[in-house]
Amino acid sequence: MHPQATLRPPARPLRRHAGATLRRLRTALALCACWAGAAMAQDYPSRNVTLVVPFAAGGTVDKVARQIQEPLRARLGQPLVIENKGGAGGTIGMAAVAKAAPDGYTVALVFDSYATEQHIYPRLPYVTLRDLTGVSYVARSPMVLVVPAASPYRTLQDYVAAARKPGAVSYASVGAGSSNHLAAELFHETAGTSGTHVPFKGGGPAITDLLGGHVDSMIASLPLVLPQVQAGKLRALAITSPQRAAALPEVPAVAESYKGFEVYSWVGMVAPARTPAPVLDRLAADMAATLHDPDVARRLTEGGFEVVAGSRAQMNQLIQSESERWGRVIKARNIVAE
Repeated sequence: MHPQATLRPPARPLRRHAGATLRRLRTALALCACWAGAAMAQDYPSRNVTLVVPFAAGGTVDKVARQIQEPLRARLGQPLVIENKGGAGGTIGMAAVAKAAPDGYTVALVFDSYATEQHIYPRLPYVTLRDLTGVSYVARSPMVLVVPAASPYRTLQDYVAAARKPGAVSYASVGAGSSNHLAAELFHETAGTSGTHVPFKGGGPAITDLLGGHVDSMIASLPLVLPQVQAGKLRALAITSPQRAAALPEVPAVAESYKGFEVYSWVGMVAPARTPAPVLDRLAADMAATLHDPDVARRLTEGGFEVVAGSRAQMNQLIQSESERWGRVIKARNIVAE
């Protein structure tokens, strides 16, 4: 044997020992995190909970927030403060939530555009799937193509005929990459037409300008425009669910003219990603109970929503699938932040 051979350290056993120590350390840290989370959940909530709505007051998300505010407050046992923080397609408000302490005291109610933010704003100060996590898939609703009551477009066919001429038709949205914007672009792609995009900072301002005739049309969530359609202030030309909606039985589905066309608007709750699981579970359970309350469910249904009350896992899966679906449209239509 070579005289220096015995001086070589037993590298393999040391590596195995170091690996085992690291695994034990990770396990211990995980157990500590679980114990800390469980202890936090026992006392949660002990003060005000802020529900961020990343859009202006009066829009679809804000309407849902106002519907659930009092019954959810009663279940939490603490004040639920709604904070409207609009701008940049909802990303200003979501940046604040992503940076908030992960303790369950700052959560957000988001719109479907939340799933597409990373495609529209590549330099966001947060990464949606990394920095935020789902709490509840709250509700969904079909969308409606509407025009002002005084519009010359009385049918979907009238609208399509006009939109075949570039620049002839304008449409409102709540921002670049919003469901209004993407649904309109998908519609024009499907119909072989085009429209001029006019973005707003929220559903309320968009509807105000639509009612005033400053913009020709909008594909908006049913709950947002149903009151104006029923009052005769807006005219509904088509709905984006596969079949006609019970709330507007005379309005045809887009799919009747363009087979397979289907788009839903949705609302969900999210929280900072590192919020302890027991706290997220408490929030999810209270949200589900709130949404299953007969009075809350009735009001949401009458307003054009379909109550889902989905789990944390369902919300995260929805975000992933919607991101993949609309990412294609964004790339194909070259949609960028405006």
